[in-house]
Formats: sequence, structure tokens, C-alpha cells
Amino acid sequence: MKSDEEILLFGLFSLSTHRDHHIIDAPTYFHYEAEIAAISIFFFRSTVVHSRENRFISYLIAIFLACLAYSKKPFSLILAAETFSYAASWLLLYKPKWLQNKNILIKALALIASAVLSWLLSKIVLEFISLPDVPAKEANDGIVMNLINSWFPVDELRAAYNIMLAFAHPKVLQSQLAHLFFVTFHIQVGMGFLGIGFLLEEQSRRNMLIRLDVEPSTKSDGAKIKESKPENGSPDGKVDTAKMARARRYQKGAGPFILFIALPYMFQIIVYGNINRFAFTCLEQDLHRTVRLNDLFDNDSNLAAMAQSDNAVSPETFANSMTSVVDKAYDIINRKLFSLPKVLLLPGVMTRQPMLMVQVFPFIFLSDWIKASLVSYMTSAIESLRKETMEIRAVRTKVESFDLKNAELLQRSGPGASAFTQSRWEELTVRIQKRDNVADLISRSKAFFAFMQRNFVFTVLIDCALASLMAVGKIISAEIFVFSRAIEDAVDMVLIRSRSEAELAQMSTDTDKLKELADLWAKHSHEKTLLPCSLASATEERKLILRNVHYTRGTASVRADHVELGPGVYALTGSNGSGKSTLFRVLMSCRSNDQPIELPTSINLLTPMEPLLEEDDVIREISCTEADHDTENEDNVNATITDSTDESECEYVIDAATGEVSEDTKACRRLSEIRPNSEIQPHPRLSITMPSSHVAEISQTFYWPLYAKPIEWIFHQSFTGEEKDALEEKTRLVAEHLHSLDFFQPVMPEDLKDDEEPSQEAITEATIRHIQKELQDEKEDWFSDLSGGQKSKVELVRKVFLQQTCPDLLLIDETMAPLDPSSKAHVMAKLKEFCRNSVVLVIYHTDVGREVGEAGNSVECVPSNNFFDYNIHLDKGVIQIKSTC
Repeated sequence: MKSDEEILLFGLFSLSTHRDHHIIDAPTYFHYEAEIAAISIFFFRSTVVHSRENRFISYLIAIFLACLAYSKKPFSLILAAETFSYAASWLLLYKPKWLQNKNILIKALALIASAVLSWLLSKIVLEFISLPDVPAKEANDGIVMNLINSWFPVDELRAAYNIMLAFAHPKVLQSQLAHLFFVTFHIQVGMGFLGIGFLLEEQSRRNMLIRLDVEPSTKSDGAKIKESKPENGSPDGKVDTAKMARARRYQKGAGPFILFIALPYMFQIIVYGNINRFAFTCLEQDLHRTVRLNDLFDNDSNLAAMAQSDNAVSPETFANSMTSVVDKAYDIINRKLFSLPKVLLLPGVMTRQPMLMVQVFPFIFLSDWIKASLVSYMTSAIESLRKETMEIRAVRTKVESFDLKNAELLQRSGPGASAFTQSRWEELTVRIQKRDNVADLISRSKAFFAFMQRNFVFTVLIDCALASLMAVGKIISAEIFVFSRAIEDAVDMVLIRSRSEAELAQMSTDTDKLKELADLWAKHSHEKTLLPCSLASATEERKLILRNVHYTRGTASVRADHVELGPGVYALTGSNGSGKSTLFRVLMSCRSNDQPIELPTSINLLTPMEPLLEEDDVIREISCTEADHDTENEDNVNATITDSTDESECEYVIDAATGEVSEDTKACRRLSEIRPNSEIQPHPRLSITMPSSHVAEISQTFYWPLYAKPIEWIFHQSFTGEEKDALEEKTRLVAEHLHSLDFFQPVMPEDLKDDEEPSQEAITEATIRHIQKELQDEKEDWFSDLSGGQKSKVELVRKVFLQQTCPDLLLIDETMAPLDPSSKAHVMAKLKEFCRNSVVLVIYHTDVGREVGEAGNSVECVPSNNFFDYNIHLDKGVIQIKSTC
């Protein structure tokens, strides 16, 4: 998968809608934001003008307003200036009687009043579109709001706005909506006025064609009917020269119509429509990215919450739901703005013909309401079926993916396994197909019914209304198409809720889906559960110190009253479920780490109920000479820790050089001597001291991205063409590290002759080159082609050996297990040398030997192999530090 370069429109304009979502107070959020606002208001002000307004003046005003928009002045100021320009033009052109007085003061006051009114109007408009986050129930209190909501989908639009607000930053969203409304209003209303002019010209042209056959011949037409040979379309063999003359005049008018009316209108519709669409796309795609990327990765818990949810679906599903909500909400308003100029033609005509409102319009609205109700019923049924289908399809996808992934295990599960699996797949497929068939038939019925109603019922009733208007002389034949569209758009506005029932139903479904995601993220939006670990000071030796740490997970329960681990390599051993991996999760959740990982909810941190003993909570096979009871028995020592508050306390010291455990009998003191009963704290404070913030963990399983170059994931960086030298250098470094760990079998040089024996240097260089090529080739899943040992080597190189210094605390979870003996030796030697000043904990299960203890007993031990310095053993909830063998 190759990354695309910058895509340009006609090689000039960038189509990118990407922005840095972390920048909240940006002057603009997208490419050409100021330019689009300037173009939109210039187009509107130069198109929508008074009939007697001077065109030159209108262009000057349009240029002035465009300059304001381009310089990013507040929209309230621009709208106020625009409204004032219309008010001032009207006052100067039409000159009402009260302004015909030559008193300059009166004219000045009128202009000032119009300016103030323009400012207030612009503020009201902008405040109206900045919808507050108010629940629908509170917003709809009152008779007026209920009436408005029964006509206009206020509840649905408010819900759409609120769900956008749940994911987007309020300030950014309101700024984007204000810009989009500014652009859409000026372009769509402007194009609506252009459309009226175009429809009038188009209807006049069509009327000329109709009149060719009905107009009587005149002398100007050279009316003369003569006998001639039969011609096409003339069964009686006669040609009407007058009609031919009118036909030629009509044909000659086609060229000017196309060149000066159709093409300019088409050009403006395409250009300004695309500008408006791009302004909307900027908002739509930004909200899509907010759901799919920004909110998902800005908070790590959101990603985990989505993956662990009961109905886990892909981020694309939720992002597409947001796109659907935004698109449908915008489309409702966008269509109405385009229709507004045509609808405004009706009030003047209707007031002069009031009986038309009683005779024809009720039937128009009634027929459309019946159609909308039936369509709404069928749409609800279709949406319900599609929702069920989507749920079943999601189950089928999971089942099929799981079975395909485990196809080999399925074949080995018995003779009836494949037949059972086939029946499950078939059952799910049949359930989906049944619902698809019913939904398809209902969809076809809905489409056919809507087509018939529109073309043979609704249109006929509109024609009746137009016939009445033409009969009384309110409109002329050239205005038929315009007023037909005007009536249709008026009906659409009045019945907006019923006509948009399908879109509103889908929008509600998508809104509910996004609410589920918002609630899920809100549930997991708490602050990360991190431990308040401290760091060793610069003057102290870098140790890992655990005090009063008691954690449980499942059946595992581990307690450490006081454990200090200095630099060295420790083999962490214990039976399955003893708490080894859990200890790593606890240490990785320290807030002091460079990259802390939230403590899983399955891990419980408990404060030890017993008083703290100044003893490691480490049970060793030694005893204090001054003791009131026999401590040679491990159970007795454990009893001292957990049950007694007045027993002897022993301190043990591990010699860093020899690893021997020394016993200082003088350190054995009674607890009562160092802690009077009044000072005993039943709830000691948890304390973890980390060597430093540089902590790394290599887990049992590894993540590797799909369709990525290995070298780019290793460095978490995409290399461009300008960074070719850096890429070559880093690739070479990684390849050398991997080769030192026997990553690939030796590769023979390509230019080797048949009888030539290659040198070791040539083989090494060829192998490194081969690894370099592997690292720079993009594959679907590079890790799937590697063995377990190779994966471990890549992770060791990526997280350890590529660092300038070894992490001060390195946690390795069974990474040695998949390595062959030779590779294991290389890895151990390299780790031992590179991490000699670090605390390295390695979960270890293999190569456990036996040695004879002081009492002659045979005990298990971890062989040193010149790698391990100590053995930390977890047994019965107790940490034991043992020597290696």
C-alpha cells in the first residue's frame, strides 16, 4: 500500500480537509476557509440585487464584503454590513415619502437605524445557529415549540447537534457550523435566484416550440402554402412555409441559449455547488476523523473500551454513522435554502387569489401527506429489517472469520465438525437473505408508489392550481415551470417532517448508535488507574524497591513487605498462576514511567492488614539465632509475618558482588523494641521505588501493524524521499543487530562464481543486505512470516538494543522460550553486556535444575548460564530470593 502524494484539483488546489485537531484556537481550520467565505458572499451580493440597483455599485459592495470575509472578520460584522447594504440601497433607490424630505438629518438617522437593525439581525441569526446543548424535553416546553416541532424536525436536528458535540470540541464545532451556514446560505440562496431566471428562459424556449403548431401565420412569416413533393412528416405533401420560417428562427435561437444562458448557468452551478460541497465536506470528514481517529487514540481507554465492549464493532461503523447523521441533517437545511427564492414567489400571488388556497391546495397537501405516511410506514419496516440484518451479518462475519482462522483445528475436530459448521453458516445466511428479500420487495413497492403519486397525482393537482392562476392572469405561460417548482417546494417545506421521515428515521438510528459509543467512552473516561511510584534520586543506587505491595489477580495473591533489587539479571520463576506476569503489569502501571499502562481492573491492590515488619517478606532457608521460636520451618516464619505482632525481626542483606545472603544476628530484634504497640499502623502505605522512568516490557505476544514497512514500525516513523540517507543508515543498524542474533540463515553473495569460496565477510554482508531489503519491503503481515524466535529477536532489538542505553528496568516475559539454544546464548550474552547497570526481570520456565542444599535436601534451582544473577521465586504468595546454580 503506497502512500499518496498531495492530491490537487486540476493541479492547482488541494482537496485535503485534514487539520491538527489539537489546535483549538486556530484562525482557520481548513484549506481555503477564508477564500470560500469570500467567494460565497461575493456571489450572493452580486447575484441577488434590486431590479433598479446599479450593477457597478452592487459589484463594489460585493467586493467590499468579500474583502471582509477574506480578512477573517467576524461573521456578525459581515452579515451586518451585508444587510445594511440592502437596506441603504432600498432607502436610496425607492425613497419612501418620509425620506423625500431633503432634511439630511432624517436620512442620516434612517441609515443609522438600518445599520443598528442589521447588526441586531446578524447577532440573532448567529446565536440561532449556535444551538445550545439542551435536552429535547426542556427545549420543547411550550405550545409554540410543540407546533414548530410538529412541522420542522427540531428534536432530530438538536439530537444530531448534541451527538456531534459529544465528540467534537464545542468551540471548534460552533466555529465550523457558523462558517458552513455562512457559505451554504449565500451559495444556495444565490443559486436559487439564478435558477429562477434559468427556468424562465427555459420555459420560454419550450413555449416557442409548442407555439410553432398553434400560432396563426402572419405576413412577417411569409405565409404561403404551396404544393410540393411529399416530405418527411408531411403525409399530404404540403409544406407550411410560415411554420418552417418560425422553426428556423427557433433553431437559430438555440445557439445563443446554449452559449449565453445554459452554459453560464451550468458553469456557476458546478463551480459554486462544488465550493459549497467542499465547505460541507470539511466539517463532515473532520467529524468522521474525530470518531474514527482523534477521540479513539487521544485516550487509550477509548480504544480498549471499544475492543472489549460486548457488541464490539469496527470504528468505521461508528464513523459512518456520524457521517450519515451530519449528511442527513445538513441535507434537510441545504435543500430548503435552495428552494427559498422560489417559495418566496408564492405569497404575492396567493394573496391576490385567496380562493385557490381553499379549492386546490388542501387536496395537494392531503395527497402528499397520505403518500408521506405510507412511505414512512414502509421506511420504518425497511429500517427495522435492515437493523436485524446488520446484527445477524455482524455475527456471521465473526463466525466465518473465526472458523476460517481455525480451519485446521476444525478439520481435526471430528468427522461431523465440518457439517455442523456448514449448517451454522447456512442458517445465518438464510436468515439474512429472508430479511433482504422482504426489505427489497418493500423498497420496490415504496419506490413505485412514490413515483406514481408524484407524477400522476401530485403533479396533476399542481397543474390544476397553475391553470387557475393562468385563467385569472396571475401568471403567464413562461412562468409555469417556475411556479410548479415553487408550489412543490412549498409543500415540501410545510410537510418537511413527513417527507423526510425516512432520513429522520435513519438519522435517529445512527444517533442512538453514536450515543452508545459516547456512553461507553464516558464510562471508561476516568483517569487512568496508575500507581504513585517514586523514582530513585540521582545520588542513590538505582534499585527496584517494593514496600507494602499486596496484589491479587484471580487465584494469585502476592505480598511484598520490603523487597530491594539492585542492578542484575533476575530469573522470575513460579508455577502457572502464581502472579509473575501480574507483577509486570503492576510495575508497568507506575505513573513515573515514561509510558505508563493502565492497571487492569482484574488486578486488585490491597493494603496489607498486618503491621509492617522490617523484613523483606522474603523467606529464605536461614534462621536468626536470637529468636523466641524455631524459624527454620518456613510455615513458622510465614506465621510470624501474618499473625504475630510481637516476634523477632531479622534483616538480610544480599551481597551484590557474590550474590550470597549474609545473616546479621545483631539485626534480630524484637518488634516490640522498635515499635511500641501505640505506633503500630494496621494499614501500611504502599510504596514502589523505580530505578528510573526508563522502563520497557517485552511481552509474550507482539503487535505488528498490517501493510507497513518493518523499518517504519521499528522506529515509529514514516520515511519520506528526502530522508533516504537516514533510512539507509537506520536500516543498516537494525540489520546488523538482527544478524548478530542469528536472525536469518547465512545468505550467499549473488555475484559469487561457481568455483569460488565466499569469505565470511562476504556472507555477512550479503545476509545483512538481505535483512535490509526485508525491512524496507511492505508486506501485508510481516510478522506472520516469522518464527516465534525471530519475533522475539525483533522486539529485543526494537525495544532494547536500538536504545542509547538499556532501560533501567527491563521486564522480559518468556521471550527466551521460543529461542533455539544457539540464539538463546547470543541473546543472553548481548543482554548481559548491554544491560549490566539495569534491573532485568526475566520470567523463566525452562532449564530448572537441581542442587543439594545445606541439609542434604535436593532443591530446584535456576542455572546461571553466565546470565542470571539471582532467582526470584513466587510460591504460596511469598517472594523468595534464591541463588542460582
